[in-house]
Amino acid sequence: MKRGIGLKYALQGLVHAARAERNMRIHLAAAAGAVALGVYGRITAAEWLWVALAIALVISAEAVNTAIERVVDLTVGTAREPLAGQAKDAAAGAVLVLAAFSLVVLAVVLVPAVLTRWNGA
Repeated sequence: MKRGIGLKYALQGLVHAARAERNMRIHLAAAAGAVALGVYGRITAAEWLWVALAIALVISAEAVNTAIERVVDLTVGTAREPLAGQAKDAAAGAVLVLAAFSLVVLAVVLVPAVLTRWNGA
């Protein structure tokens, strides 16, 4: 495989997920909001690492969740299959865990920085 082809396909996958999945768009909007709060709050480099980690984990998990949903739907179709539902639910649960982690990062890193800046410190 030529160089750059894998990157092209990876980017196409993310773009597809953003276009097709409402939750991916929500996560991307939240990521943009987190970046804006970080810029406004003038967070440190170490704090940026936490914010970036939270964003990367949630976006990655949502992409994997989308992939699992597509494969399950392709394999099972419209039939109600308990194992297929469990696989999709488990993937969604992983996204939920990481989204909750991102809220912890929001509370610990971004809120204090924004409040400090807001109060003029």
